[in-house]
Amino acid sequence: QARLALTWRARFLRTTPTMAVRPSRRPLSLLLLASVLAALALAEEPVAELAADAAAEGVVEGAPEEMDETKKMLAQLTIGMVSEVVDERTFEIRDAAAKTGRKRIHLRLGNVAAPKKGAGPSEEQHQARLGESKAALEKLVGKQMIWWKAAPDEHQPPKPDDLEAAAVVIGDVWMIDGRHVNSMLAKLGHLEREELYKEELARDILTAEADVQKKKAYKDLEEALKESDKQKRKEAEERVKQEKMKPVYFGMAGWVGLGTLGVIVVAALCNFGRPAQKKNKNMNKKRGPCEKLWMKLKGA
Repeated sequence: QARLALTWRARFLRTTPTMAVRPSRRPLSLLLLASVLAALALAEEPVAELAADAAAEGVVEGAPEEMDETKKMLAQLTIGMVSEVVDERTFEIRDAAAKTGRKRIHLRLGNVAAPKKGAGPSEEQHQARLGESKAALEKLVGKQMIWWKAAPDEHQPPKPDDLEAAAVVIGDVWMIDGRHVNSMLAKLGHLEREELYKEELARDILTAEADVQKKKAYKDLEEALKESDKQKRKEAEERVKQEKMKPVYFGMAGWVGLGTLGVIVVAALCNFGRPAQKKNKNMNKKRGPCEKLWMKLKGA
């Protein structure tokens, strides 16, 4: 486009030799700006397509090995949109013809069962509990994007002959962040565990799995720190006990101190070498009868 603009300008100058005014550069600038914007628009299209493909495939940033493992895992799953919750462990998804040949699927959580009534609660209480379980499922997956994986064929119920009728598919369901819905509802007590088949992915995956591993690592670190502190306290107590059990050695300084203390005690007993003070007799003191008798005997 820039080359065409330059060619047009040259032709224009050749066809108008008598023009004294220099032509304006604004058309050329506009043409160049338009070409740059067109190039940017063309460059953005493959980038957007790559981003969309990466989001659809569930590719996350990380090491190539981790990306390969994530791709292999997601290749086993199907993504879908929940349209309606049917009961406490069943909900409907649409537009699933690519996987099952049906436009409507009633996806039922596998390896779990509805709460049993038992002998204690009444029918009203049991229905109320089922309603709570359905509300819990609605809160988790209602109108949400989910991952799901069907159980083995031998555990699937027969499909109806009418292609317009919804087919029931038993399987495992994950939230879009990887939380395992079957395990969550069973752990919260809304459903009861009932293992009918083996599923290696019946756990939290993707981001939820990473969060669980991070929490476990923090918990292990906390336990290790507690154990280390406990060991340090035990060692400190042992050192104190050993210090108390050690014999006390006076050494030169101790003996000098004891000698000094002995000299002070002996000097105090000897009045520090000073003569004893004589007591002054009080001649005006009144004598008692015994003292008078003694003085007489002494004088005789």
